[in-house]
Amino acid sequence: MSEKLEVILVDIGNSAIKTTEVIDGDFKNIQTWRNLVEMLAKYHDSPMMVSSVKRMENETLEKYDAKILTHRTRLPITLNYETPETLGSDRIAAAVGACELFPEKDNLVVDLGTCMTIDLIDRAGVFQGGVISPGLPMRMKAMADYTDQLPDISEEWKELKGEQLGKTTKECLFSGAVWGILHEINGVFQTLEQDFTSLNMILTGGDAHFFESKLKAHIFAGSKIVQKGLYRIWKYQ
Repeated sequence: MSEKLEVILVDIGNSAIKTTEVIDGDFKNIQTWRNLVEMLAKYHDSPMMVSSVKRMENETLEKYDAKILTHRTRLPITLNYETPETLGSDRIAAAVGACELFPEKDNLVVDLGTCMTIDLIDRAGVFQGGVISPGLPMRMKAMADYTDQLPDISEEWKELKGEQLGKTTKECLFSGAVWGILHEINGVFQTLEQDFTSLNMILTGGDAHFFESKLKAHIFAGSKIVQKGLYRIWKYQ
């Protein structure tokens, strides 16, 4: 019996496009693309479930067999958000993925991408809002862009030492960006767990692996959480 392709899950972020084939319920052939033209050359005839943070890509995909996730899409969670039309589809998909993975818990989803988002989805499946702040490379680049003499380390930070107190200006910039994010995440978690006692933290995004061992809370590294959310939403339609 041949395998059946159900849908292509498409996650369009600020810096990359990621696709995942769902074949008989399994996630396979995960690929990263430089642009939409390359991706559509392969998948133009396939059904797609799409999360995109770019408006132009959405307009292009409307011409294909693509279900584009928005706040108007029928969802298995409730959005307690005053401006749902401004809520990123990647945040919605990750929230649904968190509920799929841990349905009996309050979930804090930390997405460490171009921007860092921290979102709370309670055990009743209600998206309660979150936090948006600069991601790691953005913090490093901003310090260079908005000053006259500080260097831009956003392309070389992985080569620098990870000490708390830097001994060079570049190390100080690195420490400021890294420890700022760590204390921000820990602070949000510790504040929310006072009211949400079953709080579970899920890390995702391109820089998640770098912070996984440095956080105080018990965490789950969910590299496929957006895909899991997109697939759940696609099946829910």
